Amino acid sequence: MALLTIAGSAACIICSPAAAAAVGKKDPREVVADEFAGQALTFLPIVFVLAAPVRGGEILAAAAVGFLLFRIFDITKPWPIRKFEKLPEGWGVLADDLAAALYAAAGLLLCAKLGLLAWLGGLAGSNGAALSVPKAGALGVLQGVTEFLPVSSSGHLVLVESLFGLDAETPEMLLFDLAVHVGTVAAIFIVFRRSIAGFLRNLMGSAGGGKDFVGAYRKSPSVRFLVLAIVATLVTGVCGLVFKKYFIFARGSLRLVAVMWIITGTLLLITDGRKKARLGLRQFGLAAALVVGLAQAAAIMPGISRSGATICAAILIGLHRRWAVEFSFLIAIPAILGATVIEAVQDWGRISPGGLPVASGVVGAAAAAVVGGLALKLLIKTVRGAKLKYFAIYCYILAGLVLIYS
Repeated sequence: MALLTIAGSAACIICSPAAAAAVGKKDPREVVADEFAGQALTFLPIVFVLAAPVRGGEILAAAAVGFLLFRIFDITKPWPIRKFEKLPEGWGVLADDLAAALYAAAGLLLCAKLGLLAWLGGLAGSNGAALSVPKAGALGVLQGVTEFLPVSSSGHLVLVESLFGLDAETPEMLLFDLAVHVGTVAAIFIVFRRSIAGFLRNLMGSAGGGKDFVGAYRKSPSVRFLVLAIVATLVTGVCGLVFKKYFIFARGSLRLVAVMWIITGTLLLITDGRKKARLGLRQFGLAAALVVGLAQAAAIMPGISRSGATICAAILIGLHRRWAVEFSFLIAIPAILGATVIEAVQDWGRISPGGLPVASGVVGAAAAAVVGGLALKLLIKTVRGAKLKYFAIYCYILAGLVLIYS
């Protein structure tokens, strides 16, 4: 930590004046060497006060609390931190972060003395076969990121199971899986709350307008949206039931998952090249909804991204990028909830609430909801900017590494 503090400080003092001149700001956010040094300095004193032997859970607790404290003090800048910004050149960029680090280090030491780190470490530690809080949080983050970004959550689950020896069929993991899927659905409602509210208002207005069904389908965007979503969802459900055994078989082959990641990456690259996607909902018909439903069904295969497949299919058909994203996640709600309910019914006899600590379930679901919401916003921005190629590169790299590993 001392060496990292020195390295980050030196880089900041030497290089930040040129960066500030290039950007035109005294303390540009592009310079992160100061945060690098400050975060390392935050952790430097704590190693001298933790009582040996130090448990893994206590180390994780110290890392999390130290990170949060440093970010809080770095952002709020209590007295006299802000005064250090007035120092010349790189010293001003660096000094306020080192001062924030001293505040954070003192706070971290206080947490250690009060026993908070030990308590959090005990909470985080695994109790027998129980899913620990840190592991639940990590799995929730993984679910939230991969469920919405076009990189395939099921493919990552197969990879994690293979690398870390997790058994997704234990009662504990089955219940945890239900919890994180509820979290991801909550993220969709949060991010698209205005669109969903407008959709429901328009739908209720159309229902009370006395129009016949065909007339409402032609005139009301919400009715049309709903009908197309039902068609796509039915196609997904039927295909999922018919080809279920093949999808289950695919979970046992990492090489097959890698091939699916290559297919996902190629689809993303092709979609980025589709510049003239301008169709509105009035031009988006039942045949197009059927194709999107088939794309969503294909995403049951590990390595094929659900969001990537449905958004790409809609854009390649010609649907405007905004509507492609909203339609993709409207049909995601019944798809995710439906699959979750089916799994719950099928595995009801094996699901044991007592096997999963309440804290782990809550943390996993919350992590999936929060991180999923952030990932969803990132996806919206990426799709509208035609920058899906970055996710394609990730899929190619991951597929290559998995093929080498397998």
